[in-house]
Amino acid sequence: MKLFLSKIINYFYLAGQAWQVVWSDIWHELTGRTLIIINGILWIGSWAIATILYFLGGSKLLILHYNIHFGIDLIGRPAMIYWLPLGLTVAIVVNSFLSLAHYPVPRQLRLVILVGTLLVSVLVNVALGSLLFINFY
Repeated sequence: MKLFLSKIINYFYLAGQAWQVVWSDIWHELTGRTLIIINGILWIGSWAIATILYFLGGSKLLILHYNIHFGIDLIGRPAMIYWLPLGLTVAIVVNSFLSLAHYPVPRQLRLVILVGTLLVSVLVNVALGSLLFINFY
């Protein structure tokens, strides 16, 4: 049992070291640093907009999805609005480990992964901003 526990701890230690090397390598490039900073700002902004929607919604039902062809598709509790920033958080975590898996390949693939994460962040923020506009303006 001690050997098994030691192997698990060693695996997480080595994976953490590799993750730190990958992200420090990305951070030292201007493009990578800019993408990480913008992505972090958008991530914090998505949680802030979701919190604003939650507190403005109170105990009322909120429009959670609107389609231009069919109108309102989904109405729900204000707490359901947190699924969007939670999905963004999962996407960021998954993409951070994808860049770890693709470390030996050229840096363009890592930057494409960062740009993909940035695109998801922008789309989630547009969706949250649209929901804020639809529900309260």
